[in-house]
Amino acid sequence: MFESFKARDTLQDKPMVSSPNSTKHSVTDSKADESNSPESMGNVLSSCLDMLRIEDPATRRKAVEFVGSIPVGTVNAYGKWITAMKAIADSCVVNARLFSQSEVCDFLTVAAKGVDPKRAGSKIVSDTTFHIYVDIMENYNKAGNKLKLNYPRVIVDSISALDKGVDTKGEAVGIYGIDRYYQERKQTAPEEDPAASYSTKPFVEPSGGSPSSRAPPSFSNELVESLAQITGRPRRDLERSLMNLQTLEIKKMEDLSQNYKRLQRFSRISKSSQFKKEVEKELGRRLTENQLQHAANSIRKARPYIENVLDGKFVPHGTHGINHVKHNLEYGYQLMGLMEPRKRRSS
Repeated sequence: MFESFKARDTLQDKPMVSSPNSTKHSVTDSKADESNSPESMGNVLSSCLDMLRIEDPATRRKAVEFVGSIPVGTVNAYGKWITAMKAIADSCVVNARLFSQSEVCDFLTVAAKGVDPKRAGSKIVSDTTFHIYVDIMENYNKAGNKLKLNYPRVIVDSISALDKGVDTKGEAVGIYGIDRYYQERKQTAPEEDPAASYSTKPFVEPSGGSPSSRAPPSFSNELVESLAQITGRPRRDLERSLMNLQTLEIKKMEDLSQNYKRLQRFSRISKSSQFKKEVEKELGRRLTENQLQHAANSIRKARPYIENVLDGKFVPHGTHGINHVKHNLEYGYQLMGLMEPRKRRSS
């Protein structure tokens, strides 16, 4: 299973020049393992699993499976250490592998090895990792099992934010907002399906497949009519565009089309205080200022989002393997209840 990833890693990293001394790596030096050796990703994953003393075969197998489906560009962007730790954290959730309090502390220690050595000794990194450690000691044993399962995922996202300025979903996190992000992530992570993020579009048609090589997606006349009213495009052009989309993308179009009147109503609210009041009243829950900003931005850009999806303009970023603009807009729609989260969509 891991061989396919190795081959892909070798081919896509080919233009890069390897160090003459790159045949030997220390498992305790995460950055030394960021080489182009075909075996380096496997070595890093095995090292992390061993350091965490995770011996369960099912959890190890799932971690290898997850790593094998990650685009090489994403690995290069986040680093092999963070990539491996995320795969381990996700595989533990899938296999319901609960950590003890001391094991979660160990996970934090091992994950922190993924931070660039130039940043690792900085005050912000030291303070943040210490605050996470204190939170584990004070709150982990009081948490429910669902949150306990996802603690490692929250840790990996926070460490990624410390190191790269973005979490593992590609969402930007300000260096001085990580403590708040960490607390928010504890609320959102348990509601996600970690396995869903590994079903990535870039590798659905790896052999140069075209839309004609797969079964055409289905969509309703109501959707075409609704999109025609929103975009002003001819029905024939819309049908052609929809034929080129995957089923999940069509479902997103259906979600926004069905909720477009609600979306327009919110877009006419100019005052932020009124927007907050109306949104929270309709949702029946409170949103953070960051979430409200996401929601408001997504609402303003609804029509451009729809047209960019129809035109296939949201291509994955060459380095990260994802499109940050698309991801952030969809996050806003999900916060507003205008688009179903992926977990609910796939169930």
